[in-house]
Amino acid sequence: MTRQMFISILLLSTIISCSDKKTGDWRQLYIDQEKSRITTVQKHFEYRSADYSLTSVDSTFETFNEKHQKLGINNRHFYKYDTDGKIIAEEYCMRTCESPGKEIYYYDSLNRLIKTTINLSENSEWVSAKYFYNDKSLLIKKLIGNDTTPTTETYTYDKIPRLIAKTKKEFNTNVSKWRTIVDSMFYDSDNNMVLKKRYHIDEDLMTISKYNYKDTLLMSQIDTTITPKKGYLPTAETFHDAYYFRVDYKYNSDKKIIEKITTQPDYKTPAFKVTYEYK
Repeated sequence: MTRQMFISILLLSTIISCSDKKTGDWRQLYIDQEKSRITTVQKHFEYRSADYSLTSVDSTFETFNEKHQKLGINNRHFYKYDTDGKIIAEEYCMRTCESPGKEIYYYDSLNRLIKTTINLSENSEWVSAKYFYNDKSLLIKKLIGNDTTPTTETYTYDKIPRLIAKTKKEFNTNVSKWRTIVDSMFYDSDNNMVLKKRYHIDEDLMTISKYNYKDTLLMSQIDTTITPKKGYLPTAETFHDAYYFRVDYKYNSDKKIIEKITTQPDYKTPAFKVTYEYK
């Protein structure tokens, strides 16, 4: 991502707040009862060059209940669960909270998620995703979207079972062409995923992700892409790149994440920092 692209994204990231007076029913109940259990997430952006400097901080407040289930984000996005702890609905404010958008979750008799629907109004509803399982109740296929070109994800497991492959096929409307991405996962003896290889079929791209742990805590992720295509290689002006970066994590004494730093493609210079505070 170039400096100009980064600036454009920041200009589009303004948060639209919702009126607390309009939240009502179970959403307002959640706010009143659970407001003492809050995680503050701050996203820090910083860019400096010889003739330009840009910094920005964006705060998000996430609310949880005593079961560590996320209940809300900034009092404008809400989550609802059933008595078994399964998420059954999301409500999110668009321009106001008077008529929120909704995402509804549906389960089968085995408590497996089988589909989700999006409701933006009383007369507007469509299936956003469908889920399919094998005889061991492992997710093997997911269809995203409810049109003639849905995105398809298929999943493969080993005997343990651990997810060892994911294939994603989606239609790129910009070039009217299907794109296929295959992820292969590799694990250590403690079942931590230590390596992922992502193949971009027909694009001559392979991204290798390496994961480092301390005990069971993920400490860092390093992504490097192998490709002969110059258009994918970062330049001196590249502030952030989807294929070349490093992320480092820090935790508190309770093993909760408190900091996440993403570097520029040189794997050294910080590009983004996210901090977490718990109440």
